[in-house]
Amino acid sequence: MKISASRIHFHTPCPISKILAVFATVSLTSTYLLADPAEKSATDKSAYDLMHPTPDSLLRDFDTDRPDKTNSPHTLDAGRFQLEAGIIGYTRNKESGVRTQNVSWADTMLRAGLTSSTELQLEIPFFQTQSDKGLTTGKSDRSGGIGDLTAILKTNFWGNDSGDTACGIELFVTAPTASHNFGNKKAEGGALFLLGFKLPQDFDLGINSGVNLVVDDDNDYDSQIVDSISVSHTIVGPLSGYLEFYSAVPTSDAGNWEGSVDVGLLLMLGKNFQLDSGVNFGVTRSADDLMTFFGASYRF
Repeated sequence: MKISASRIHFHTPCPISKILAVFATVSLTSTYLLADPAEKSATDKSAYDLMHPTPDSLLRDFDTDRPDKTNSPHTLDAGRFQLEAGIIGYTRNKESGVRTQNVSWADTMLRAGLTSSTELQLEIPFFQTQSDKGLTTGKSDRSGGIGDLTAILKTNFWGNDSGDTACGIELFVTAPTASHNFGNKKAEGGALFLLGFKLPQDFDLGINSGVNLVVDDDNDYDSQIVDSISVSHTIVGPLSGYLEFYSAVPTSDAGNWEGSVDVGLLLMLGKNFQLDSGVNFGVTRSADDLMTFFGASYRF
């Protein structure tokens, strides 16, 4: 995440395979049509692709899709790779008389620049443990294993290399690869638009708004209206921080609103390495009460 990132999510209950096919065709062709002509002439990187990497002298500023929930509209340069990992994360929640604690290790995303404006991402939590304890009965249950695999295709329309605004779109599909007692054993997915703004006084603004296709507590498909806003700024030297509000509202009466206020820090070490940490505070009953994390990202 270039801490300035924004996105708009649209996850529709259409067959996922059809969404992928339509999106791949539309995104790759519309990238050229919607791009700013001035940007195309100033920074033409069309000669580079996955097998012909962008040279170091033409690389964009380091930009990640973690640690906040608001993704960036910028894509990775063609032929370049980026590893973004939540080294450790801790989540705590209390609901319906049960206290749940989850610890995740190596929640990893690998990004690959396919073209100058399109990238592929693969994300999977390699290991996590969860413990549930009844507050009245004292009964405990503990489990561990791998999480679901998510594949993401992102395309930038403008602002990748210049300008005060940026726009993109991405589509994701989550496959039910999680170990027993993790995940919901069903595929989820969606599409989202991404917006980013540079504000006065070196502030960056990210906004997300859209609809997600998810599996509810009754193991049925449902949609959520998702909104978030993230503001970031340099604190001192290579240290930056962000403040974010996130909201997910179900479209059916069966679900509950999830909202959180998130804060975090990012520390750049050189041009291709970043450390991050943060805390997410649940502000609604259905949201996790607390989440803390520490992570790192590296471009190569």
